[in-house]
Amino acid sequence: MGSKCQVLLVRIFSRTTIIALLVLIGAVLVTALILPPSASAWFRNSANARIARAMSLPADAPARLTALNDAEAQLAQARAWSNDALIPFAQARAFLARGDASRAAEALRATGTSLQDDFIAQFVWGQAEWQSSNATAAFERWRAADALDYFMNQTLRAGFKHQWQDAEKYARIAVGIAPERAETHYYLGDAIGYQAADNPEALREIERAAELTRDPELLSTILSRKGELLAAQGKDRDALAVFDRARQSAPRDARPRIGYALTLLRLDPNAEKQSVDILTQVVNDAPWTIGAHLALASIAESHGDSPGAEEWYRAALVRDANNPDVLFPLGQFYARQNRGDDAKKMLTLALKYEPHADDQQAIARARAELNPR
Repeated sequence: MGSKCQVLLVRIFSRTTIIALLVLIGAVLVTALILPPSASAWFRNSANARIARAMSLPADAPARLTALNDAEAQLAQARAWSNDALIPFAQARAFLARGDASRAAEALRATGTSLQDDFIAQFVWGQAEWQSSNATAAFERWRAADALDYFMNQTLRAGFKHQWQDAEKYARIAVGIAPERAETHYYLGDAIGYQAADNPEALREIERAAELTRDPELLSTILSRKGELLAAQGKDRDALAVFDRARQSAPRDARPRIGYALTLLRLDPNAEKQSVDILTQVVNDAPWTIGAHLALASIAESHGDSPGAEEWYRAALVRDANNPDVLFPLGQFYARQNRGDDAKKMLTLALKYEPHADDQQAIARARAELNPR
């Protein structure tokens, strides 16, 4: 009986030992498989947080350099545990933050195809190539990142702020990413034209956009901008022909009709009735269109019809009471009429609502020149 118990205890002990060994081996394997990547990810994330902090600081801030040095130390720890492609990606961001785009691009190239499906990495890679003067490689990476909409939106935002050099910069990138898109060429020509209407490149880009589009509404917009550039260069007859083509492309579009009417009036003062009829029709079709109201006000004033001019300005304000594009010319109109108090009131409101620094300066000058009676 005793020997049987001993045999049974040996068997139980043996099984327990085997199970314990298996559990231990399993734990070691799990630790070996899970701990290094987890530890590496922790250090990498810590580095990314420091890089983000550094990039939020001024380039010459001592804290920026400290944050980047800390990030480098964290990345070294991450490499000690693992060597996945996200570590050189983080390293590339650190290089970019230091202003070393070439090393950033080299770090990313070393990852091969590991990051080809990571849109954020591709975008940063594009930045590194662009800052390294490798435009073709940058465009390729930004296409992979599907970044066209980003750069087009940046162009529009810069244009809205009248930051035309920035708008041009972003538009050039958009053209490089998608040279087959009409909008990219239009945005580029538009931005260049606002800086210098007589720059030949502005017209070339606008004309290229017109060649590429098949959308009649977009074509009307493109041609209207071309007409405006030609008119700004004093080429009124050419501008009139372009505005007419735009009108044919989109007959209900207000912009080319206004451009056509104003250009026609400059070319032939005897065509005033036709111009007024066109502008009045625009007001009837699109009463929210401020440009037609302002043009009709100007025509009325040129004939000494001050009440008529004021009526057109006031009609525009009914549509948009806080529009500085109406308040400013109305203030100038009052100044010409020697209505100093009214002029000051309108110019003060115009300055309040005007978001653009260049136009704010023009309004401020006009207000300073007032001589209220």
